Amino acid sequence: MLPGTAYGFLSLPHILEILFIPLSLGLLLHWTQTHSRQAARKLLRGLAVTVPCLELMRIVWLFLLGEGYWVKLLPLHLCGLQVLFIPLAVFTRSEALRSYVWATSILGGITAIVYPAGIVGTYPFFHFQTFQSFALHLLLILVPILMFLCDGYAPSIKQLPSVTVILSLGALCAFAVDWIWGQNYMFLREVPDIGFLQEILRLGGYPAYWLTLGSAVLAGCALLLVWGQRWDQRRQTLLHEKKRND
Repeated sequence: MLPGTAYGFLSLPHILEILFIPLSLGLLLHWTQTHSRQAARKLLRGLAVTVPCLELMRIVWLFLLGEGYWVKLLPLHLCGLQVLFIPLAVFTRSEALRSYVWATSILGGITAIVYPAGIVGTYPFFHFQTFQSFALHLLLILVPILMFLCDGYAPSIKQLPSVTVILSLGALCAFAVDWIWGQNYMFLREVPDIGFLQEILRLGGYPAYWLTLGSAVLAGCALLLVWGQRWDQRRQTLLHEKKRND
């Protein structure tokens, strides 16, 4: 890549990407209010299928560029795992899987758009990898919210234990692949270029780093479950008042 062609962190294109999150959420909310629940569920299922298709496009693109080492193509990052869990959650409607998707998919999607490691500073804004990454992570935010709006899912902080179990199993798989094949899925083997994480590794080693990383992810999951629970309570209150007034 030629120097100077990659777009930078918090540059104008990156800021526009970030602002597209609330815009998309607003459009999604408006769409669900003007269409039937049946139409919304069809959209939900379509987006659930689109998520793994977008990841498959990236894999094919890397393969065509000459990346034939299969270990590098596994979906073992927090966001990558959603290509498996989102379709499973949407089509099985399992409470545990839907809770996991709500808590981790939104968290991963927002984090990857606000801080797109490996994209900004590496690729131009008008590039396949930039658009693929943005589209995938935007869907990671929109799909669980659409699941909440039209498919009967109700977030609750009581779901945190099941989310923790599934998240831990995924982390164990990533950990095994990282140490056997020298990868860095879920950033368990190499620390991201973030100052305070680098300092924690220097002071406390990997145990302190893993504890900090895990605690931060679980705290984010808990906050999302609490936010979703309050949103659901507010929605139920409004529905109750509307029925009473009618």
